[in-house]
Amino acid sequence: MKSNQFLKSLFLLFAIVFVLLGALYYFEQPLRNTTSANSLMPPLSRLDLPPQTMDGITATVESYYADASRLIFTVRVEGAGEEYYLDQVSINKNPNQSINAGGLISSASPSVFLIDFSTETPLEEEQLKGSLSFTAFSPGDENLSAEFQFNFDIPVHPALTFDPKQSFLSINGMKILLDRVVITPAYTQAYLCYTKPSDADWMIGSDTTLKVGNQQASLNSYSLLFDSALGDMGKGGEVDWKPPVETGRCVKIGFPIGATNPQSLTLTIPSLEQSMPESIPANQIAEARKALKNWEDIDMEWHIVDHGAYPEWKKLPTGMSEQEAYRKFIGALGYIYNGQWQFNFQLNPQGNSAPLFSTSTYGMAVPVSLSAEEPHIAAFLPGIVRSFDISPDKKFIAIATSQGTYLYDLAAYKRIGILSQPQNVSSVAWAPDGTKLAVGGVDSTFGESGKTHLAIWNTSTWKVISEPEINTEEFVFQYDALVWSPDSSLLATAAYERGIVVLNVLTEEVVSQQTGFVVNPYRIAWSPDSSRLVATGDLGYGFRRWRADTDEFVRLYDQRVNAATDIAWSPNGMRIASTHENGVVCFWTVGTNICDGFIQAHISWASSLAWSADGNQLATAAGAIRIWDTQTGIQVSAFGQTEALYLQLEWLSPDTLISLVSGDIDGAPPAIRIFDITTGSVIAEFHGADEDIPGK
Repeated sequence: MKSNQFLKSLFLLFAIVFVLLGALYYFEQPLRNTTSANSLMPPLSRLDLPPQTMDGITATVESYYADASRLIFTVRVEGAGEEYYLDQVSINKNPNQSINAGGLISSASPSVFLIDFSTETPLEEEQLKGSLSFTAFSPGDENLSAEFQFNFDIPVHPALTFDPKQSFLSINGMKILLDRVVITPAYTQAYLCYTKPSDADWMIGSDTTLKVGNQQASLNSYSLLFDSALGDMGKGGEVDWKPPVETGRCVKIGFPIGATNPQSLTLTIPSLEQSMPESIPANQIAEARKALKNWEDIDMEWHIVDHGAYPEWKKLPTGMSEQEAYRKFIGALGYIYNGQWQFNFQLNPQGNSAPLFSTSTYGMAVPVSLSAEEPHIAAFLPGIVRSFDISPDKKFIAIATSQGTYLYDLAAYKRIGILSQPQNVSSVAWAPDGTKLAVGGVDSTFGESGKTHLAIWNTSTWKVISEPEINTEEFVFQYDALVWSPDSSLLATAAYERGIVVLNVLTEEVVSQQTGFVVNPYRIAWSPDSSRLVATGDLGYGFRRWRADTDEFVRLYDQRVNAATDIAWSPNGMRIASTHENGVVCFWTVGTNICDGFIQAHISWASSLAWSADGNQLATAAGAIRIWDTQTGIQVSAFGQTEALYLQLEWLSPDTLISLVSGDIDGAPPAIRIFDITTGSVIAEFHGADEDIPGK
């Protein structure tokens, strides 16, 4: 019985793998122009690109699918030839940056081809602008050959990364660690670390399978990330990953299935396999052939060629495929280590356990552009808008400007008052019980530079009921951070070069103080029970949490993040969310002080955040506003203009967000926008002045 082309290619692949692993390179061998159909195909979308004709051949890219780990295109090739093949296929990002990907080119008919590639590392783009290039030729006519390049601009589905937190399994004396899982809607990659049974080149077995929901797939890609026996390999080109072990091997394996909202997965590894070395001693081949004949009645010849080796099957038992026979052969050589490691990995929290998730990319659906329709202008304010706060009953908004504090009814957008103390306002904060409004800024009646001023207003009479005398040489305040305790009895604020000061509003007494911050802590948040606070600006890009009654504190830090830019406690008090300068969002479990939920939410500078009232969603802002599921880390929606910068967020209702926006595409001054989060449209805007106009 003759060997088929598949097994010849397979053994050639093993020979190449051995050489490349010895040279410490990543390897992923594409298979081309096979006739096997892919039954695990995600839904394709039509791609309206004009056909191209060259040298008598017409090529058309008809449809596509794109996520961070998998790219699929269907191509139709027609001309005078009876059948065609594709070669030299490549996918580039603009400008001419190659995407490292390998995979399968299958032919559904003599003229239609399916290009199905998996990427080496997840794409970060939300919108992929690039090109698909290939050569089409007819083997029956050497003159029928042409090169094509199609430029495209397509959206990319996200990649979600889950960290199982040291999930080890030890079977038959061999321990395997499942360190990371990256999932897109149509592809899954698992990062595994293990100790090899010997110094040979042991890989995850080709019989490995993955089950996600009701889908199941076999292993179809393999990458070497780390091997301590081969020297210092770093991390195999993985930007945000490092080996969790000092000895052994770490690999990344891929499967052509995934999910948009994965709940659980089952990864089954029946064995480890030793890759075929460059040469096998003749006596080992003879012993393996003898064992196969005695055990399974298999007869084969082993042929060595210039670029590898392959078996020729002389006799096989009825019903046994050549692939099955090959596994019997490598087993007879001692190249299989059986184990049956099975990982059942829950991707969502169970019971009261903390959610564990991470995303490796901010590459989510493209943000919804602002509507071309002009939004309703609720008001034009004479001063520069600095910040805002919503009343606890969601009926009113207080807007801090360089000309005072303006109060508006949010139902009718009617102005209900102007507060003149202080005159130049930087921050406003409504007490949670709704009875008081704190206003912080500068009173210019005290000379040219003015004097920092804090006023507490009664919201029933709109009279000042307290003006704490805290602007002394000992305390010099700024009001970027001004936050009431949930019980409305204490007010925390940032003190320039002094840290955080907490005041008893009735007695004007300082009841708590934190110092030693690296930068001024301009974001502060209270726990729901009013017992603890957190603030940005602490050592090592972290933030600080402390008890208001004792001033005892702890520092929270994660090496994956940059300086914290905003921070907020979850409504149930069990978690803390923080945004960071490198675009990251962290969800910290209060009981462990660990960032268990990690999202690369924005390209850079995630400026602000806000929890929904039920704690199930988190809004974050940078050049766009994004809404995240707080249990899975999956993006729910995104909207806004990427040219703008959204500086402050508050939920007005489950379907409505309010944001302070600066740096608009038209160079407009800071404004406050009310968004419908379902459509991304602007319901209304409060416009501020682009410069301060005295007396206005």
